[in-house]
Amino acid sequence: MKWALRFFALLDLGCFAFMYDQASTQFQTFLVNEPLTSIEFFSRTLFLLLWLSLLVSAVFLSIPKKTGLIIYYVQLLPRLVFFAFSLGFISLLTYVLSWSWLQSVLMPMIIFAEMLRVYFSVRIQKEMD
Repeated sequence: MKWALRFFALLDLGCFAFMYDQASTQFQTFLVNEPLTSIEFFSRTLFLLLWLSLLVSAVFLSIPKKTGLIIYYVQLLPRLVFFAFSLGFISLLTYVLSWSWLQSVLMPMIIFAEMLRVYFSVRIQKEMD
């Protein structure tokens, strides 16, 4: 159980690192004196909150605390909206390999792996209670 949570923490930390460029771009849009619509403001704020919560959940999951799992559950919907999956770094293979069918095969596998993480997180939380 502890090792699974630490593995999940490592995945969250990797996701945090891979999303750094996107987060810095989103943050820089707040510094420009350009007016944002309410939807743009909401989506950019939600993305930055998701990005910061990845670091927080990585810390709490590496300790193994139940709080890390609760933060992960809150992250689920924004992760689906922004395609910020735990194993999303696997999709970087499409930049290395030029197979046209690879993206259509990898995305369902990545989403399935994320759902497996949800399943194992629920099981681990039940064991912690």
